[in-house]
Amino acid sequence: MKTVSFVSKKGGVAKTTSAIHYAYWLSLQKLAVTLIDDDNNRTASNWAERAQGNDKFTVPFRIASFRSMSKAVDGADYVVIDSQASRTDDDLKDFAEDCDLVVIPTKPDINSARSAVETADAINRHGGEYRILIADVPGYNTTGKELAEDLAKDGYLVLKKTIRRSEGINHASLAGSTLMQLAGGYKLPWRDYEAAFVEMAGVIN
Repeated sequence: MKTVSFVSKKGGVAKTTSAIHYAYWLSLQKLAVTLIDDDNNRTASNWAERAQGNDKFTVPFRIASFRSMSKAVDGADYVVIDSQASRTDDDLKDFAEDCDLVVIPTKPDINSARSAVETADAINRHGGEYRILIADVPGYNTTGKELAEDLAKDGYLVLKKTIRRSEGINHASLAGSTLMQLAGGYKLPWRDYEAAFVEMAGVIN
């Protein structure tokens, strides 16, 4: 069983969106997946509740709270953890020691990037494997590319594929579906996520 966590000290950086789409992508690979919703806002669980009212989409993986994790992971090939923000160093130590990969989402702004760097430093200090995922990248400028280059120059491990900004992400969230179920340009971030997840698979396997 592999464990991948999506972790950030800062909220609002596409952590839950990324975790949901990763769990969905793994399910498409015919793997048994449990997504652990450890976020105080229950964002992933709320998304799943909206999905119940969507007759065109069925969630293909299990979602459980952190409290019920020990039973919920039975039979899972992958456990995906959507963690709450503002984790302590002890929490990050646990992720570093217990997870096959810690994914640190960030938006291409200074506050989010600073939080990602602090999280990466903690994971690295405790001997964990991590990758920074840059999300919500505007298509009209080069901020995502510049941030990736700056982080790599400073020695941080960054996924090559960034996730573009799109209203499709909000549409999918409200509909209780994923980006893959959307049409046209709304679906484009799904292609970004697919490429990023293939990169992650290369790190884990």
